[in-house]
This record gives sequence, structure tokens and C-alpha cells, in this order.
Amino acid sequence: MIATTRMFGNAVGDIDSIKEAIATYTSRAAEKLRRQHSAARVINVFVVAKGENHNVDFRGATHSGYVTLPTATSFTNELIKPAVALVDKLYEKGTLYKKAGVMLSGIVPDMSIQGNLFLSENKNCERKLMDMIDNINFSQRDDVLKFAASGTTRDWKMRQDLRSPRYTTRWNELYEVT
Repeated sequence: MIATTRMFGNAVGDIDSIKEAIATYTSRAAEKLRRQHSAARVINVFVVAKGENHNVDFRGATHSGYVTLPTATSFTNELIKPAVALVDKLYEKGTLYKKAGVMLSGIVPDMSIQGNLFLSENKNCERKLMDMIDNINFSQRDDVLKFAASGTTRDWKMRQDLRSPRYTTRWNELYEVT
């Protein structure tokens, strides 16, 4: 199983922000899947509601659902679509959500997926496309290339106000001695 879950920076109440977060988490999980040369057949999505006392409410506030795909895949676009569709089923209007996540299971080696004679030739090039996107994002260290479903503003993103400086891995955070 591969999971990507995060707390939101602030409680989120609109469905579009939750869909963006789920699409982003699905992209990240698919990236991990491809790094392992694997494919997943089941995608599970969950959202956790914010409780009355400003904490995560664990009394039935976690809503989850899953979809079993017809064939195992590691292509981000094929995983985002059912994940975002699950959000429509899980979302309750008027509820504030504090956390969301995506879990991929039913994992198989990607070499064991049987090809389909009736698919177009373009379908076979998707693996190269996914590899190129992964390589660019890895080399730039900041999701330079992403799917439109992931959004552009990301107001829901986790706060990192208290994160330590990354002197050894980021040029722009390099410690300066004067």
C-alpha cells in the first residue's frame, strides 16, 4: 500500500479545494508507485472532518471510499479521475475538513500488466510521458509540471512556518556568514 496524506493548513469547507488536494496527493502517490516500477488496482480516498473543539473529531468524522480499477495502472491521469470522483461522494456541504489522503493498494509489478491489442498506439507512450514529468519535477524539486486538477493557488496547503532551514539542500536557504 502507498499512502499520501496531509493535514490542511486551515480547515477547508469548499469541495474544489478538497478536489485539488486529492488530485495533488494522488499525483504524489502515483510518482511513488512509478519509482517502485509498480501499478495499483485499488484507490482509496478519505477526508477527516474538523471537530467542534477545533481538533480532529474521531467519532465517525472520517469519510472514506474506494474504487477498484479495471486494470492496474501507474498513470497519474488514470488515477486522478476516480479519486476526484470519490470526493463528490464523500463531501458533505457545510462541513469543515482538516485532513485528506489517498491510498493505493492492489499493487502489482508494472511489467505484469497485460497489454491490450485494441488500444491506440498513443496509450503506449504514456509511460514515457510520466517518466519525463517525474524527471523534470525531481530535478527542479518543486512540482513544475502538474495536472490542472491539482490547482494553481493551493490555499489548502500545509503550513510550514516552523520548519527548520534547509541549508544543505536548498541554495536559496544557504546559511551566510558575514
